[in-house]
Amino acid sequence: MFEQYRTRLAGTTIDEATLLSTDYFNTFNEVAMLLGMLPEMPEMIGDIDAWHFRTYEQHFAESCLPFAALAIEAYAHVPPAIRGRFEETIAEMHDTVDEARGALGPLAAKADPDRFKLSVLAYAARLKGLIDTGSSIVHGTDQISDQSAIDAMF
Repeated sequence: MFEQYRTRLAGTTIDEATLLSTDYFNTFNEVAMLLGMLPEMPEMIGDIDAWHFRTYEQHFAESCLPFAALAIEAYAHVPPAIRGRFEETIAEMHDTVDEARGALGPLAAKADPDRFKLSVLAYAARLKGLIDTGSSIVHGTDQISDQSAIDAMF
């Protein structure tokens, strides 16, 4: 069945090796962009508070992408090891956004702009790193994850 999906994915952003699409990360890129704007516009904290998490399936069901139904269908057939790493990363991203919302709101209300800015930048960097990790999972390039494996290449 996995091979059957690979032939149907032509012309989409769904990776034929993992059956996942990086289009899902648009929802998290939105929050990362808002975090990047917060140091100069702290009043935008409300936009981050208004953001809502969507699962992979919800994201595609709500999208207007021509391959949305295929992305949802293929998701059920993502190899378990890949899906597990992907879902762990998504959970970490969701937790990061929730943690940022809980921490940044009170900081924005205090008169300590330097601490607020540093906290915002730390959350933005963590979220962007997780988006990169998620992208590497989608494209099947996350296989080398420990230093000994990297050292063995050299």
